[in-house]
Amino acid sequence: MKNLKRLSVQIREEQYRRLKDKAGPGVSISYLVRHAIDLTDSGPFSRVSFQQSSYAEYESNSIDNLKKIHALITLKKYDVITDDEYLNIRKRLD
Repeated sequence: MKNLKRLSVQIREEQYRRLKDKAGPGVSISYLVRHAIDLTDSGPFSRVSFQQSSYAEYESNSIDNLKKIHALITLKKYDVITDDEYLNIRKRLD
């Protein structure tokens, strides 16, 4: 296909699994993503916008999560927690 642009995005594991389940011969994950984008041009998602209060909440939650991750890394760095404890807690934060 001509004029395709490479794009790197992050999606949740569950979203990836759903895409992988729908993909198959002749239907790639890239095709499914392009098709989903085309569908957003009409319908309820044709214009997506953040309300200021929603964005503020999102930003606050993101900062809180970063603080938790930083604290966890510090605990691991100074051997306050084991590798297993670090991995278990880190999984719960994601």
